[in-house]
Amino acid sequence: MSYTKFSKEVTKWLKANDLPCYGTAYDSPEETKARLDAWMVGMKHMLQQWIAEKRYRELISCAHGGWYTDDVIFEPLAEHFVENHLFDELRFLCERGIRFSIEDMLFCIKTEKEEHSALDVKTIQKINVNDYMAGQDYWQLGEIAKYRTRALSQLDRYLKYLTRIQASQEYINTISEIEKRVFDLTIKAKDLKQIKFKL
Repeated sequence: MSYTKFSKEVTKWLKANDLPCYGTAYDSPEETKARLDAWMVGMKHMLQQWIAEKRYRELISCAHGGWYTDDVIFEPLAEHFVENHLFDELRFLCERGIRFSIEDMLFCIKTEKEEHSALDVKTIQKINVNDYMAGQDYWQLGEIAKYRTRALSQLDRYLKYLTRIQASQEYINTISEIEKRVFDLTIKAKDLKQIKFKL
C-alpha cells in the first residue's frame, strides 16, 4: 500500500513539473531513458519530502516491499536514521531483510538435510555465488550459499550502521554472533527471535 501511495505521489510530482511519467511500447530508446531518468529524479525528490515529513513507517514499508533496489530507498533511509540517531527505526528497517534471508537459507538447509541426511558445510562455503547465479541449473547447496552470502552482506552492512549510530555493545555483540553463526552455518530458527523488532 505504501509503495502504491509513494508511486502515485512521484507520478503527481512528475506531471506537475512537466516531466515524462508514462511510456508506450513505441517509445524510442531515448524517450525511455528520459522517462526513467525523470522517474529517478521524482523518487529522490519524494523520498526527501517524506523523510522531511517523518513518514518513516511508510518509507520502511516501501523499502521492505522489494520494489526498489537498496540504493533507491533503503540505503538513503538508513543513512538518515544513522545521522539522526534513530536507532529503533534503523532496527525496524534492517532486521527484517536479514531475518528473511536467514529464514530462506534455513528452509534450504532443512530440505537438503531431508534429502541427504547431512549438510556439506565446506562445499557450501567454497561455492562462488556469482558463478552459481550466472548458471542455469538449480542446486540446493547453491541456494544455501546464495542466501548465506546475502545474509552475510546484510549483516555486515548493518554492523557498520550500528557502529556509526553507537548502538549498545550488547546489541552489536548479538548481531555479530548471528553473523558468525550464519558464516559457519550453525544458525537456528530460535536465534531469529532476537531480530524481530517492530516499531
